[in-house]
Amino acid sequence: MAHFESTASPKYERQPLIAFVGSRGIPGGYGGAETFVEEIAPRLLQQGFKVTVTCESTKFHKDDYHSIIRLHVPAIQGKTLTIPTINDVLATIYLLCKHPKVHLVYYVAPDGALAALIPRLLGKKVVINTDGIEWKRPVFRRPYFSLFWKFTSHLTSWYLRFSEWLAITIAHTIIADSRAIKDYLEKTYSTAKSVYIPYGARKLLDDATSFSQEEKVLTTFGLSPQGYYLTVGRIVAENNIHLEIAGFKKSASRHKLVIIGNFNPKDGYNRYLFELIGNDSRILFLDPTYDKHVLGILRKNCFAYIHAYALGGTNPSLLEQMVFCRPVLAYDVPFHREVLQDGGIYFNNEDELAERIAALENGRYDMYQLAAAQSRRLSEDYNWEPVSKKYRTLFLELLQPLK
Repeated sequence: MAHFESTASPKYERQPLIAFVGSRGIPGGYGGAETFVEEIAPRLLQQGFKVTVTCESTKFHKDDYHSIIRLHVPAIQGKTLTIPTINDVLATIYLLCKHPKVHLVYYVAPDGALAALIPRLLGKKVVINTDGIEWKRPVFRRPYFSLFWKFTSHLTSWYLRFSEWLAITIAHTIIADSRAIKDYLEKTYSTAKSVYIPYGARKLLDDATSFSQEEKVLTTFGLSPQGYYLTVGRIVAENNIHLEIAGFKKSASRHKLVIIGNFNPKDGYNRYLFELIGNDSRILFLDPTYDKHVLGILRKNCFAYIHAYALGGTNPSLLEQMVFCRPVLAYDVPFHREVLQDGGIYFNNEDELAERIAALENGRYDMYQLAAAQSRRLSEDYNWEPVSKKYRTLFLELLQPLK
């Protein structure tokens, strides 16, 4: 890959315009895709690009956010549901109407592949992030669906797998945010288009935050420093929330288990979780908070973090937690092994989780070693500055010659 200097190349006669499509928008208030766009967009702006981000909204309009162009597009959305393909098609059409000379369009998930056909046919450069193995998600959720939705989930899984193939077929470059995902894509599709570029770890807390400020926030949730286990994420079956609840209930822990997520009482899986908790007063469900200060305090002060996700590549929520170097109990899949290496405590089922909790509370793990390993992994692979430079190099290579 060609080398480029750290500032915008003078041989470019006009500023390269890139657009991010497929997130809910910035500032981020939902999940990993939004965190990625919010972190990468301003860094690329500083490196000489003109950046546009499409945002889900209630009406079409355009505005400016810290010099990043935002295009707001009406979206089919709910508390836990969007229709990504339709939203991405609308966003792409609006983008091309407003900025017909956009040079490169980056889709943050493979279900944007159908929409990506439009800029590809118009001669634009197209980059797609395949995220995790998305077509497997409906498989995990299926047991909690009604008969109609079970049938629909088969169609959804087929469509997501088709989208993955289509993304590989039409994109100029495929982004894999973990090496395990890159290996999967290369073995499944025999493609040479995939490029490994991970996420960076987002900093949530200001260094000036005092202990009294932290205690005040914790008190509002009825928590005490290092008095609870924590999970932050979407409340869906593939994230194995049920597994961690069952494992925690089997433990004799006197700590609490705090799960922060988008709970929906109408969802079958969510209802199952409430039944699973029963009358165990140690387990708390909290609505999501998008206040970085509050979320940072909750992450920093947990006794340990439980990350039971079964799918996905490099998860931004896990990286956010690693910044605070607290013990992480992680479901034993290649994605988490890749990220944490010897900075994680691994389990395969609820019995093993209960055993790991007991071992952790009885001082059988070297807390210093776990923290040092996490810190090392963040500096090695998950720093936003080198990540943004990798994107800059890739984009400039794709756009040459841009005269």
